[in-house]
Amino acid sequence: MINLNESRYNQQFTFHHSKIAQLHYTPGIWVNGKYYWLQNSMEKIMYEEGITLSVKPEQIHSNIRLNHIHVTNHTNQTKQVKILSMHHHSQISQEHFTFVSPKDQIIFHLANKEVFLVNGQFNGRGLHEYTIQPYWNVFTDKIWDCQKKGNLKYQPMSKGPAASITSLRAEMEPHQTIKLNTWIIKGNSKRDVSKLDQALLKNTLAFPFEK
Repeated sequence: MINLNESRYNQQFTFHHSKIAQLHYTPGIWVNGKYYWLQNSMEKIMYEEGITLSVKPEQIHSNIRLNHIHVTNHTNQTKQVKILSMHHHSQISQEHFTFVSPKDQIIFHLANKEVFLVNGQFNGRGLHEYTIQPYWNVFTDKIWDCQKKGNLKYQPMSKGPAASITSLRAEMEPHQTIKLNTWIIKGNSKRDVSKLDQALLKNTLAFPFEK
């Protein structure tokens, strides 16, 4: 049985050199009909929206990367936002397969006989929306069913070069900071990563910012 508490402080590996880094993560945010991606960055200030977004990655286990996401509303108005998470393999291949599991409400990336699970939560609620898009669509408006409302274009699977995009919905009060989490789990089978996912969700120490 894997002890996530002990693994959290195990420094024998680093995120950038671990195999889990094969699945590249790009955070983003939708607000007021606009969307912003944090490419090659883990912090961004949206001046016109009065919002900041920052992400702190943490590898709590050799097969689990946890992303702590902080969003601050600096304005005097309530904001409806959607936190976006994009994942795709750093090595593009026609043999990759990515799909949504409606029963589990999570996403699986299959590549090179390995399975990667993508999940997230905010205040105990899981992913709000998800889609699998061909890689050439991911930084275009083609990911949206309705960009004005922030609705992703639903597509449950794709073979070949593709990215998964998920969203977590949140309402922000004036001058409020909210904290969310997303994560990637790597394993040799869907069963292996699903068991780790359940263990993570039951581990209260994995989400120290949530009260």
